[in-house]
Amino acid sequence: MSEQELLWLQNDALRVEFLPAFGGKITSLRSVRTGEEFLLPPLGGYHRVSPFANFSESDGGGFDECLPSVAACERSPGQDPVPDHGDLWRLNWHVDSQRDEVTLYAEAESRPLRLTRSAHLQGASLILDYDLLNLSDSTTGWLWSAHPLLRVQPGDRIVLPKSVDQVSVEYSAGDLFPRNTLISWPTAKSTSGLMTDLSRVGEKDGVTAHKIFAPMETAAWGALYRTKLAQGLVFRFNQTALPFLGIWICSDAWPQERQDKQYTVALEPTTSNVDSLADAERNGTARSLAPRDGCQWRIEIQLVEASSLAEFESLCSKVPNLSSPSHAVDLSTQ
Repeated sequence: MSEQELLWLQNDALRVEFLPAFGGKITSLRSVRTGEEFLLPPLGGYHRVSPFANFSESDGGGFDECLPSVAACERSPGQDPVPDHGDLWRLNWHVDSQRDEVTLYAEAESRPLRLTRSAHLQGASLILDYDLLNLSDSTTGWLWSAHPLLRVQPGDRIVLPKSVDQVSVEYSAGDLFPRNTLISWPTAKSTSGLMTDLSRVGEKDGVTAHKIFAPMETAAWGALYRTKLAQGLVFRFNQTALPFLGIWICSDAWPQERQDKQYTVALEPTTSNVDSLADAERNGTARSLAPRDGCQWRIEIQLVEASSLAEFESLCSKVPNLSSPSHAVDLSTQ
């Protein structure tokens, strides 16, 4: 395959495109009926970067995979350093696809881990099945996070399960919310005393950027409703395998060093409530795999038609069981 060659899946509801040569990136997730694109287009062209380039040097759009960390980690005893947003987004993924399925895999460079992702369409849903394997004879620590950057408009709404009434703060531009604190959801009080509705996508302001984590307790999903189109995406997953949802809210405020900046929301099912593997090891949310062992998990991304936000919330709450005998979560690795 050439570097720019795309793979794709399409049915009556969705068209999904993949770029194996650049991190196995999902570059497009489009509604066939409306033509609406739900993934953020690249801020710049697809290009090669150095092994330890910051993620701000990437194309800055689409859906990447972060492993074995999101934040960069310095070298620790017996371990290599982990680059920003992990290893996989900068690698050429291998293709092992079959009819009606796109299967890609890559091996991390800072940890002896191979991640395989198989994608297929099921009605109005994109199903992503993951298989992680420890290639070494030693126990290996890791965290994983999906990294789907979504295209947004003012007035779009972030929707979470009713059980989520607090989120933890990983980052907030200008320290609007203090790091490592719990704040209320969806409306939180800032350090200046102002109440902010975090669930409502605002206008581009060049200053707003937050990374927060929501615990997934009685239900595990997160959604974005496109108010003007009466369509939305809901990300469904199993809370045993993925007990947290990371949420990145950026209103044209990052990357600071580039002229073109992200106006996006990212809904990121993840194994940990922090971005750094080192921090996850300290707070007990890091995962480990025994020698030559593996684990699996699944995400469903469903396109939902709803005439109102209330109807959309109701449809999102009907969460299917994503663990089946053929895609069971391996609890021995938790």
